[in-house]
Amino acid sequence: MNYAFDEFFLDAERAELRCAGQPVRIEPQVFDLLKLLVSVNNRLVSKDEIFAELWGDRIVSDAALSGCVRDARKAIGDDGSTQKFIKTVQRRGLRFVGEVEASNSVTSATLPDEAVSNAAEQTDAFARPAVAVLKFEDISGEGQSSQLETAITDELVAALSAWRYFPVISRQSTARVNAPEMSAQEIGTLLSARYLVHGTFRRAGNRLKIQVALTDTDLNTQIWSDSLACDIDELFDVEEEIAGQIASSVSPELERAEARRLLRKPPGDMTVWELTMRAASLLSNGKRSDFVEADRLARDAAERAPHWVLPYTLIATAQFQMAMANFSSSDSASAFAPTLEAARRALDIDRSAWIAHALTAVGELWTNKNHEMALLHVERAIELNPSAGMNYHFGGCITGFSGNPQKARSYQERLFRVDPTYPYRAVIEADLGLWHMLDKQFDKANERLRLSQSCDPYYGRALQRQVALSGLTGDRDEALQAARKLSEMGLPLDYNTIASSYPFLKEEHSELFLDGLRRSGVNL
Repeated sequence: MNYAFDEFFLDAERAELRCAGQPVRIEPQVFDLLKLLVSVNNRLVSKDEIFAELWGDRIVSDAALSGCVRDARKAIGDDGSTQKFIKTVQRRGLRFVGEVEASNSVTSATLPDEAVSNAAEQTDAFARPAVAVLKFEDISGEGQSSQLETAITDELVAALSAWRYFPVISRQSTARVNAPEMSAQEIGTLLSARYLVHGTFRRAGNRLKIQVALTDTDLNTQIWSDSLACDIDELFDVEEEIAGQIASSVSPELERAEARRLLRKPPGDMTVWELTMRAASLLSNGKRSDFVEADRLARDAAERAPHWVLPYTLIATAQFQMAMANFSSSDSASAFAPTLEAARRALDIDRSAWIAHALTAVGELWTNKNHEMALLHVERAIELNPSAGMNYHFGGCITGFSGNPQKARSYQERLFRVDPTYPYRAVIEADLGLWHMLDKQFDKANERLRLSQSCDPYYGRALQRQVALSGLTGDRDEALQAARKLSEMGLPLDYNTIASSYPFLKEEHSELFLDGLRRSGVNL
């Protein structure tokens, strides 16, 4: 059943919302809430019913529902003050109060032929392949199904959905699949899913070993697999931690798989989706030339689809990667300005884009020295996607410079549990060294800074911190050796330049670091 109200058309089968024939960008969960309210027009829908429909057995806060309602109102031009369409009934629930016309037709009197045609073309351009997460199988040999089977699968659906590139098929749909009796192609056809994520786990005491795989249903071929092991006692929330680790591995593999699939296509004009996927794939390669090309492709996509958030998040990511490549030698006040500009543009389109919040946080810290705003954005990014290593990288950096070294360490130490292969290991170890230094834990600081230099001997900021630490500990030879390496690399050895690139909020932290530089014996 489809629904028309005011200038809007809600296509339940395609999971699309259109306004005057043009697609409206809307998150899957927000769409589900709107569909629920519209489908029972004028009936009061209780909070318990909404929680059951949208989140099933998952425990979520009232804040999650409030955010969903806010985004649904925004999508249809409503707000909490006017409540033109969605009315809040205090302490009871919500009612949709607009005039709704239900129809089984994909088209409607509100959509002229030209608008329908334009909408179809737009839908094709944005067509994204779906991912289905099949139930993880417990092969522990205990003779009964473990509660972890359902819990891990549900948490993984939520974690992959948070990454937001690929639509994720609901658990209600995948639960109807008899996977052992069907081929990958048959499952893909049944669920309209191009990729399947599936796996097994084996439990022995407190040790859990998980095998996860990714299958291309078009090719009927497994294209990637990996395994992870963990001690359950070490995890605060077992299912969430495991799902986060799996999602952080699967998400880039999905991007690479889709990029490889697109390369098999005959040459010709790329759709917006194809441009964005090629850009995303290039961003994982680690070379400046790839970042430049990714930026070009994403800008092409943004020009064709100025109201779609993903190209702008890719532009912001490409600019961030280019800034990081030269961060040791660049002016930190301007290095991330292009990142901030693109990330803000993305947030103008979609306030729930986690990458845009994360990169806005970086820009607010380094470009504007606005610690409060940076903290708000990075905490929102973590809330939106708790399985992204990038968020804990930035969360640690911003929290540390904002005056809380202990919390900064907790963020960045968590990063490696979420994403053990995070590419900026040298940066993280250098950060952890700085946070230990600020807490005057000099032995631990030295250990982290040495780890950073073993990961990347040419990361200049680790060497700068080694100079400061050696000044505080009285190790002049170590300070001179680090300064010599900085000089050989052509990196700045100017006191004021280094001092201005460390945006400490607390005066005592700034003074400690600068005192180390002054006492190092290095002619800065």
